[in-house]
Amino acid sequence: MHELLGIIAFGIIGLAYFIYLVQEIPIIGVGILNIFIAPTNEEKKKLQSIAGLYSDGVEVWLIVAIGLTFAAFPHAFGQIFSGIYVPAFLLLAALIFRGLSVELLFKDDHPKWIKYMSLAWSISGILLMFVLGVFFVTIFTGFPYENGAMSFNVLSIFSTASMSGGLLMIALALIIGAVWIKFNRLPELSEKALKLIKKYGIIYAVPLLFSIVLMGINNNVTSIVSGQLFLANPWMIALPLASLFFFILVTLFGHLKKVGLLYGSFVAGVSLFFLSGFLGTYPYILFSEVGFSEGITITDSMASETALVVMSVVILIVLPVVLLYQGYKYVYFLRKDQH
Repeated sequence: MHELLGIIAFGIIGLAYFIYLVQEIPIIGVGILNIFIAPTNEEKKKLQSIAGLYSDGVEVWLIVAIGLTFAAFPHAFGQIFSGIYVPAFLLLAALIFRGLSVELLFKDDHPKWIKYMSLAWSISGILLMFVLGVFFVTIFTGFPYENGAMSFNVLSIFSTASMSGGLLMIALALIIGAVWIKFNRLPELSEKALKLIKKYGIIYAVPLLFSIVLMGINNNVTSIVSGQLFLANPWMIALPLASLFFFILVTLFGHLKKVGLLYGSFVAGVSLFFLSGFLGTYPYILFSEVGFSEGITITDSMASETALVVMSVVILIVLPVVLLYQGYKYVYFLRKDQH
């Protein structure tokens, strides 16, 4: 029972990260695009509006993922975040500046104020996406953890694969931001955004960047495809390959401007990527790039059975409420009569 609760907590952490990212990427993309496609205040206000409508409650999922890691796997949490304190600080700074810039954008009518707040909105979004990409790829490639300690070189997690993951997240934000603008019935701004991502080759970079990420993930001895579940179930190699296939479709549908199919391919690609990563790193809550024996497993790090039971009950009550609220939010604001 104790180990089962630990596995459930591990699965919920992965699910929370996925739900957060799928909601955050479109909102961040809208913010990044504001300096490229919205030269007038009226256009910036439209983008500010559609970014603000859907941002309510999104960070709850990030808090759930990080908070549950701390509560359910305290030893692993301490080791992970002691090794990534610089990226964690950058993530926190990006979240703060993103929130402040979008809220304060039109609190002053001075052109320079609006200009710098717009710039801060875009830059903070780019930084947020990059840091998240680096973090998630590092989870799946493995941390520099050996002999019970994390390497304290602050640049150690910035590998070719992880930085490609950061660039991938930025590219996806720009693409899905354009789609989100289209979904919210701003055709002129959406057309500008789609032309931008096509003109500068952003849509074409997605499968290339994801291929680099996959090669980096599977380049070590402790790759996900040599993990416990992948070795026991060879058919699971289809999961990361299917993820790559859907990211190729993102490029195809971006080129054809089929926004509905593009968005569906994005969700499928991201979901399969997370599924591949978390299944591949199982049973390690801290996956080490040095060797499987160096990592910290779920059973090595999980909290007491009583603590996990209490957390499971709270999650069982709270998460369905949050899901229902956020689902209603999207249904309500995406209605035609709300535009």
